[in-house]
Amino acid sequence: MLSCTGATAQENKNIKSVEEIISKLNPLDTINLLDLSYKNIIELPDLSKFKVRKLDISHNNLDTLILKNLPKYLVNLDVSHNKLKKEYLFISPKSGCLDYIKQINLSNNEIEVIGFSFLRFIERINVSNNKLHTIGLSDEKLKYLDISNNKKLSNIVNFFPTDIDTIIRDHIANDAPLITNPKHHRSLKNYFRTYPAE
Repeated sequence: MLSCTGATAQENKNIKSVEEIISKLNPLDTINLLDLSYKNIIELPDLSKFKVRKLDISHNNLDTLILKNLPKYLVNLDVSHNKLKKEYLFISPKSGCLDYIKQINLSNNEIEVIGFSFLRFIERINVSNNKLHTIGLSDEKLKYLDISNNKKLSNIVNFFPTDIDTIIRDHIANDAPLITNPKHHRSLKNYFRTYPAE
């Protein structure tokens, strides 16, 4: 297992361009950590030919996340503190790159609608501090979900709260207990369009 950089976040801000870092990657290696945080990235480069366990692209200027550009064998994805907007559907059979994903951090963005479907190994999702009014989960068996600080998000949700070990839900639209939308079912394919995953 390789680590792309052992630098701290502050050091990483000052060394190597994204192009330099990617140019040194070998598609035959399994990279333990690819740290592209604090690089002023506005578009995710195509990493699909690389095998990466953890990808950190936090603290950039991404307003769109193109899922097909994510690396293979990804376990931990950090896209926090960017400018992601509108709608996202994370679905493993469609993207392929999410077959092994366990942790996704999308906190501190501007996402309004998000769905997660057919992620077999997912354990932790953080979507706090967005502009969410809708979140959907299909058959995921989460250990941890953070939906806090989404002031438009109702307590009537498109998932089953009892399926999740720990839910952080401070500062959503109201303080009422989370309940499942009666119209919700476990297949989200027809609920969300895949913008902009393709």
